[in-house]
Amino acid sequence: MGACLGSFANVAALRTLRGEDWVRQPSACFHCGKRLGFLANLPIFGYVRHGGHSACCGQKLPRRYVLVEVAFAALLVLAFRQLELPVFLVFVPFLILMVVIFLTDMDAFIIPDWASLGGLALGLGLALFGAPGLPVLADALLGGAGGFALIYGINTAYKLWRGHDGMGFGDVKLMAMLGVWLGPWALLPILFAASMSGAVFGLMAILATRLQKAENRPDQPAQVPFGCFLTPMALVWLLFAPQLLSAAQ
Repeated sequence: MGACLGSFANVAALRTLRGEDWVRQPSACFHCGKRLGFLANLPIFGYVRHGGHSACCGQKLPRRYVLVEVAFAALLVLAFRQLELPVFLVFVPFLILMVVIFLTDMDAFIIPDWASLGGLALGLGLALFGAPGLPVLADALLGGAGGFALIYGINTAYKLWRGHDGMGFGDVKLMAMLGVWLGPWALLPILFAASMSGAVFGLMAILATRLQKAENRPDQPAQVPFGCFLTPMALVWLLFAPQLLSAAQ
């Protein structure tokens, strides 16, 4: 099931960036356009069965497909082990959205509104009905407003200081979504951990660029997809913070 959901998240991310329908459009080979059969659509098995090549035209398939499927399978198993069953079932859509956002931000520095704002609306709806694992509605609203204000305020201050945006508005909406699902108390730890890991990655990217003597201007700011750091830290908080906090008490 995790591999199937991972395959769906990967398709949703790729088609979103291409402006294609990811809901109703059937799966087809992106080399020759032939519609895929049942066996070719099976996650992991469909890739391995033909040695990483398409069954219809024999073209090589990107490894990304099977890697995302395996990674989401492992993530779903971990979530099943770490969370109580009702909480696990409620948060499966959250896991899918985190993977979609990670992939689109990694590929194109884009966080689609249907994932961030749609996830925010879904979280508020679940909180309204008292879904297990989510904050109560008041805390969810506070978390959403706090997440929005936190990133928006930081970006505004950075823009006044440096004259350009430090983060995209997609990160603002993503942080609001995380505040709704995980509560206001999760915002600062997630932001701190994501900032530290993003800073390390950014420094390594700058050093690698200078070593390769890239043609970019020296004063051009390095671009780091911050959503690719916020989403893993949000998952770490979801899966491990409750156990760590209860153990500390």
